[in-house]
Amino acid sequence: MRVSLQKLLSQILIIAAISIGNLYCSASFAFAELRTIPPQSDFDVSHNYFVSLLQLMLDNTASEYGQSKVAHVVRMEQGRAFYELKRGKIIDVYWAGTSIDREEEFTAIRIPLLKGLLGYRLSIIREDSKSKFQSIKNLKDLRKYTACQGRHWPDSDILESAGIDVRRGPIYELMFGQLAAGRCDFFPRGIHEGGPELTARRDKYPNLRLFSDTIVYYPFPMYFFVRKGNIELAKRLELGLERAIDSGKFDQLLEKHPITSKLFPLTQWGEKNIIAISNPLLPRDTPITNSRYWIRPDDLKARR
Repeated sequence: MRVSLQKLLSQILIIAAISIGNLYCSASFAFAELRTIPPQSDFDVSHNYFVSLLQLMLDNTASEYGQSKVAHVVRMEQGRAFYELKRGKIIDVYWAGTSIDREEEFTAIRIPLLKGLLGYRLSIIREDSKSKFQSIKNLKDLRKYTACQGRHWPDSDILESAGIDVRRGPIYELMFGQLAAGRCDFFPRGIHEGGPELTARRDKYPNLRLFSDTIVYYPFPMYFFVRKGNIELAKRLELGLERAIDSGKFDQLLEKHPITSKLFPLTQWGEKNIIAISNPLLPRDTPITNSRYWIRPDDLKARR
């Protein structure tokens, strides 16, 4: 009888432990920090936007999952960040431009964090190159020049697929120096990135300027990514982002945050020369015509 009682108690303890474990999984990150990368450099001005959006998503889902906060770990470039995300030991979430391979290897929250505006690229150039870039009218003209881009960035593959020569660099910060030294001709940046980046580096690179007469466009969403199998976190982030859209707080952040506020009103871009190229890395089922999530080149013209 005593043995049976001990066995019964043991089984009860096992069941209780499993139940507690399942409860924790169903409310993952209930009282935890959500780990991600810190800014890429001391001049990384766009980092705060994505962290602010991420915290908004966590706050929007606190009733189901509990309070969580964003925590920064070690600085790393994009290639290592995806490696660490896959391992799941250092970071839990990472944001980057998407590709077919990335969506197969990781779970993407398939809602563009900038409504697709990342695919609108302005160019950082040297001051003495201004007249040459003013003569660019089409893709054939653009192919005369070499772009600086990140080694692991999908942008590099997209530009190369369009016949543009790309000089790949492993470190984001050093690409400004490569351009200033004449090792490439232009550094394509997201329409929200180039101006603030140059302002932050004005003293270090006085010979660089932003060229905004021509926009290179390709459909290119930036998503939050989590490790495959981290289902609860993926559900939480998607729910939090959808709620931010429904409440209007997503648009409010996009239109008011210092890094993106100068993009509005969008009518200012309607008269620009837009060179559209295809993105062979974009999954075919990406809903780029869904106006809930995307701003398209035709939308800019419609707003004029």
